[in-house]
Amino acid sequence: MAKIKSAIGIEMDAGAIRAVELTRSSEKAHVSAFAKIPIERGIIEEGFIRNSNKFYGILDEMITKGDFKSQDIVVGVNNENVIMRFASFPKVSDDKLRKMVVLQAQDFIPIPVDEMEIDYVVSGEGTNDDDQPIVNVLLVAARRTMLESLITLFSASKFKVYDIDSSVLAWCRATLKYSDNKTLGLLKISDDVINFIALDEGQIKMVRSLNVPERSAYLIKNAFDNPKSCSDDDYSSIASMLSNELSSSISYYQMQGFEPIETVYFSALMEGESIVAQKLKEMAFVPVEVPQFCGEYESADFSPAEYTGCISLALEALEG
Repeated sequence: MAKIKSAIGIEMDAGAIRAVELTRSSEKAHVSAFAKIPIERGIIEEGFIRNSNKFYGILDEMITKGDFKSQDIVVGVNNENVIMRFASFPKVSDDKLRKMVVLQAQDFIPIPVDEMEIDYVVSGEGTNDDDQPIVNVLLVAARRTMLESLITLFSASKFKVYDIDSSVLAWCRATLKYSDNKTLGLLKISDDVINFIALDEGQIKMVRSLNVPERSAYLIKNAFDNPKSCSDDDYSSIASMLSNELSSSISYYQMQGFEPIETVYFSALMEGESIVAQKLKEMAFVPVEVPQFCGEYESADFSPAEYTGCISLALEALEG
């Protein structure tokens, strides 16, 4: 596939859609457009667009506000219809490995694989108990009906869907690119999903995704939708819940015999992110930082921190 000169990375959840257009010139990419548009509750649920007419209106507003020129988009998805699991397979050629993954995916995915699109990322190599070489892979399964719905809706606008990617993997790529090789954790929360990813020596070692606990769901949604109504106690409760989930995830990770997590990057993309991060720092037993990635794209009118996933998605298309 020929390289494209510009691409738009899009991330969306139940509360907002964010987009960044990267354009390549002289082998370097620069931000040529960006926008963030709030989304009314109920338009997007569980990764599905429930109100297409209102969604088209949001896309039109985004295009106008950002003055986007490219038609090629990469859509990042992260919801309960995207499942990630680790698996190990005998070390074979790339072609044989792909066939093996497809044939055995049902052993690892709790949903019938004929309802899913299956992909994978190689996360390292090793040996099994019999000292035979193996390949460790991260399986990524997305519900086919969700993907088809997104392609249909975006294609009916001015856009052409170049790819649909995992937002979690996009953030992983950014974390690996902008941090050193120490053992890292990435704790990313949206208004409905919590993701913890462990990275070591440039490879993904663990991914844990779970829905926001019901007891915290209202506080989380309120923090994203109505931050001015959130009290200090509300943010403390959110941080406490995240601290418990972080502790559980790290404990499980280190039970597998991996190196201790040295630093955890925390991303929430909400107005109170820095407040929650500070409280989480005080509660967690590992250092917690808010990532400041993609600094080379910063300008007088563009702060890249909120658009890290979008930049990573667009960059993957340009470098593909």
